[in-house]
Amino acid sequence: MAYHFFTVGKTSARLRRGYNIDFPVGLGARNRRDDVLLAQTFLRMVYLDNTNSEITELFPGLPGVDIVVDGSCGPVTHRYISRFKDQVRALGKELYPDACMDPFRDNDPFSLSRIAKREYAFGILLRAAAKADEQRFDGLTEHTETHPSLKLALTQTRDDALQYSG
Repeated sequence: MAYHFFTVGKTSARLRRGYNIDFPVGLGARNRRDDVLLAQTFLRMVYLDNTNSEITELFPGLPGVDIVVDGSCGPVTHRYISRFKDQVRALGKELYPDACMDPFRDNDPFSLSRIAKREYAFGILLRAAAKADEQRFDGLTEHTETHPSLKLALTQTRDDALQYSG
């Protein structure tokens, strides 16, 4: 189940709300509904509902392809996940070569995977979504366009994703 946490910004020293998924989302992943809802919401914020021209330039969307936030990880969600990871790789980041978003560790969107020592794509997506629409990101749990099931899931808070907590 997707959840929220609070963190202090590394550069701003400002208290911010962050969000994470508990299990992977994407091709061949567990695709728990609330986790998919959060990933779809962030993908939609970056690609379709973006208010930041810098993010628009870095992450051009798929023309004519809308991502519906419905909690189902179908072909359109898979395409956007793959597109995002391909675009991040083109920017010089090393990501695990799959079509999945894994939860990041220790509620740190800058954390590295333990074995490959690569950033988590979901951490990069979270940061891009925060820049794409800062106001919506900060108030995601109260925003009118946030899916009701996601709002409920985001009332949960914990220290780490369930995938890593034993």
